[in-house]
Amino acid sequence: MATNQPGDQLLYELRAREAWSQRDYERARVIAGQAVDLAREDNNEVAWWNMAFLQAECLREEGAVQESVLVAQQLRDHPLTSQSPSLAVRVLTLLAVGLQGLGQLPEAVRQAAAAVEVATGAVDAPELRVEAHQALIASLAESDRLDEAWAQCLALSVLLSTEMRSQTAGKAHWAIGNVAFMRHEVADGTKFHSLAAGNLSPNNDLDLWARFNRASAALRLAAGVVDAETLECIERAETASSIVGGNDRDQLELSLTRAHWLVLTGQLNAAVKRLKPICADSTILASQTAGEANLLLGRALAGRGDDIEAMNYLDAAKANFIQSGAHDRAAHVAELIESLMQPESTTT
Repeated sequence: MATNQPGDQLLYELRAREAWSQRDYERARVIAGQAVDLAREDNNEVAWWNMAFLQAECLREEGAVQESVLVAQQLRDHPLTSQSPSLAVRVLTLLAVGLQGLGQLPEAVRQAAAAVEVATGAVDAPELRVEAHQALIASLAESDRLDEAWAQCLALSVLLSTEMRSQTAGKAHWAIGNVAFMRHEVADGTKFHSLAAGNLSPNNDLDLWARFNRASAALRLAAGVVDAETLECIERAETASSIVGGNDRDQLELSLTRAHWLVLTGQLNAAVKRLKPICADSTILASQTAGEANLLLGRALAGRGDDIEAMNYLDAAKANFIQSGAHDRAAHVAELIESLMQPESTTT
């Protein structure tokens, strides 16, 4: 029976983190799994925790969100987590982001709120506090609880300092700008996203740059901002994504943003052609994102007079939003459905 040699654990950890830094998430996950096994054999709980956390991060990046959440739940319940506010904040934040990705918004809010509460005890980790607030802001905003999300944005802005890493500050401004756009405060949204762009560099993290530009475009479109700057965001995201790749979920979300642009610029046939395969594969998206895809396709079909087919997708969108807990958006879709049925009812 083979025995572990001194330094084996460290070697596997270094190899796993190197693969992570190279964005080879599958390889990083496999090596981290080997490190987890070694740590378990050696009763090294700290090493086990760190490598299991890396596994969960890799699973998330690969698009295996459900599996990532399961690992995060195990880590949350591990005795080591309860002994360290910093570890607790890290795993609760990861769990909240994963639950949001699954469309389980009420539970995502609960876990993110717990992360923010625990983070007050992590005084030596200000960036973890920022990340916890970002997770709470995102889950509240996706839940249509925009006033609460904005209150958390104000709390987040207090945490920002000149000593903070530029990437962390960029993510914070990104989150605040998102909520501003969702509140249709376009000037504030533009201001905070400009601050975010100034702190996020494609040279440092091209994948993050792609995600930021996609998200910025999506929020601008949701606020009805259809201009050259919005199109530039889409094109920057598409260019960066063509270089770094991304998982299937990332690609669908980017295609959805382009489809939204097509709908708002009146290119309905092109929008329908792009949206139908997105909706067909929407099970890999968060339920609230699937709802947005079905809603857009319903709008595009209705816009060209295909009301009966549009109703099918609007019904699906309503169900998606109800499932995720986005009740305001579900009510909005219900109004659209009623408006489509109205002409029919007046002729009978």
